[in-house]
Amino acid sequence: MIKVLMLTDRMGIGGVETHIAELARGLRGMDVHVAVLSGGGEIADRLEQEGIMQYRVPTPCKHPLRLLSLIRCVRRLVRQEGFDVLHAHSRVCAFALRFCCGLGAARIVTVHARFSHGPLLRRASYWGEWTVAVSEDLCTYVCDVYRLPAARVRVIPNGIDGDRFRPPAARTSSPPPSILCASRLDEDCSLAAEMLCALAPYLHARYPQLRIRIAGGGDRYARICTMADEVNTRVGKQIILPLGFVEDMVPLLQACTVFVGVSRAALEASMCERAVILCGNEGYFGMLTRENLDRAALSNFCARGCPPPTMTALADDLSALLDSPQLRQKTARDCAERIRRCFGSKDMAKGTLDLYRQAIRTEKDHYITLAGYFGCGNMGDDAILSGVTRALREISPDTGVWVLSGSPARTEQQTGLPCFSRKNPLSILSALLRSDALLLGGGSLLQNLTSDRSLAYYLALIRLSHLLRRPVLLYGIGIGPLLGTRTERRVADVLNRCQYIGLRDEDSHRLLRSLGVDAERLHVGADPALLLPPPPVGRAGAILDAHGISHGTPLLCVALHGANACKEIRDVVLASVRLLCRRQGLVPIFPILDREQDESASLAAAAQCAGQVLYLRDPNDLAAILSVCRGLISMRLHALIFAASVGTASVGISADARDGKIPSFARAVGADLLTPMELSVTELVTRTEDAILHSVQNRPILLDSVSQMRKKARKDLANIVEMIYNKKQ
Repeated sequence: MIKVLMLTDRMGIGGVETHIAELARGLRGMDVHVAVLSGGGEIADRLEQEGIMQYRVPTPCKHPLRLLSLIRCVRRLVRQEGFDVLHAHSRVCAFALRFCCGLGAARIVTVHARFSHGPLLRRASYWGEWTVAVSEDLCTYVCDVYRLPAARVRVIPNGIDGDRFRPPAARTSSPPPSILCASRLDEDCSLAAEMLCALAPYLHARYPQLRIRIAGGGDRYARICTMADEVNTRVGKQIILPLGFVEDMVPLLQACTVFVGVSRAALEASMCERAVILCGNEGYFGMLTRENLDRAALSNFCARGCPPPTMTALADDLSALLDSPQLRQKTARDCAERIRRCFGSKDMAKGTLDLYRQAIRTEKDHYITLAGYFGCGNMGDDAILSGVTRALREISPDTGVWVLSGSPARTEQQTGLPCFSRKNPLSILSALLRSDALLLGGGSLLQNLTSDRSLAYYLALIRLSHLLRRPVLLYGIGIGPLLGTRTERRVADVLNRCQYIGLRDEDSHRLLRSLGVDAERLHVGADPALLLPPPPVGRAGAILDAHGISHGTPLLCVALHGANACKEIRDVVLASVRLLCRRQGLVPIFPILDREQDESASLAAAAQCAGQVLYLRDPNDLAAILSVCRGLISMRLHALIFAASVGTASVGISADARDGKIPSFARAVGADLLTPMELSVTELVTRTEDAILHSVQNRPILLDSVSQMRKKARKDLANIVEMIYNKKQ
């Protein structure tokens, strides 16, 4: 059983505190032992009554003595209770975790909001070994401001208990209209309540039966009460009711006509099928609808980045909803359906538990050295590394991994795996001596089309492993092109000494069979990048926002290969893109998959085509972007792979007739393909238009093909692990 200690400042009534409570309840239902350390409060008392252990300390703050006391308390609890995970939900508690290393507990920090930052604060802030962001804009914020690697930040949205927050029972009569605002009433979050008080006389004149309820407490509560008394006295009746802290919000939410507020309270109102207006100190988003819900989710429904609230905008949206029961019902039902599907408390708990399992470092029974073109700036190879290690954790949690990387420090920071330099012979020797096997994972590693040095490197690595009596297993790799009879003999001779040869395509299988490689060693699987999970909901919108691209823009993705030898093909592709975008009204985007090789070509292409270059942090970002594109034209294999994984229509272009990796994958999933001999502006435009036109009916075929390939890739890896286990035993 995993033991988790959550830390926060206080557990009074509030959005963060409710988030912690829902998470603790959800994890307990998944057989996780959860305890909470805080300064106490109403929610802490409630959780204690439910059987969730509470450790109460003086409210954590920045005072040095208070911090020292907190650190000593946490360290003592870890030693006594054996907590596996320390999960902080506030900046002060996160800072304390910095001094809780060496205890064997994984340290995780959730960021719930943007913090003030300067040079000193940036250096003092601590974000754990893993960071959780409750929205995409906060993920971007911590990556940009605090320089966190995107691969170490997990977006897990707020979760709402759908069993508790549900629509009210049908009423026989219509109640009088009412507006509910629920929020902490402190200086930084009371603006919506103050604006409602100011608008109350105007709203009362239009809707005499209207009532406005304001739930919440804080520093500004007295001011809100004063404003309410003044308005009530002026109109001669009580139309504004300040309620203070409310423990059970469900009856209030179910009874209101329109909800005004932000964040978690807005989600709860929407799940109760209430019409919602997002209005807060950080911005004014307006009416929440099915069309704009994904955009609202990017800021955790807090309207960050939106224009400041105005009385006119709020009055207009309130009037539109109060005047039209049909509009209220439609927006409420549409949003409630989507929020139940994407923002459930069970999904939040499951995502957090998955992260806990990944973060906990357990003793491994044995280790594998994983080698490939990792850490060299190629997004496709980074995707392979992520896919292999993620699947390996699920298939064999007791198997550890050493990674040979071109940038060991960066790869270790991104993945949390111990890394060794692929360029240093002593480093390679150290990794192999400490492992039970060498796993050569993914990519076109055994080929000499680009250079003989690459092929010589991997053959030497395999020979060294054999010399050290370490079995060699290949997983999800592509073979060829192999130029020259002598090269073919060298490769065949080395591979006939390998225990297992997992290939990603049939063409590689046929080539090795023709070279005389033992057929019993050959197994056709799929590219390991397919083992990556689907991109998070809302990731595409966050990427588009970061690049200044409006939501709903019809996009055509173009993945270029920047090699000099591909210049003529690129010129044809760009001429086709310009014509295609004019005819179809599309905007071209150029994601960079290999910054060193592709950046200059992509920047020049974007300038020629009035497009936008995309700089992506994580392999999954490419899948997210492709999921909102109308189509893809690609000279890169992994762009085609990610397009197929999300069901996006694509046309693959092989840059060299001798290189079969793109044709092999296109044939396997039923995607369109153009060889260099077939390529022309007319043909590429026609093929792309046809692919986009038939994308809806072809989407199930793509997704089914990818699903079958994913199963093959997983089975292939399971076979490899089983072979290593058997040999070890």
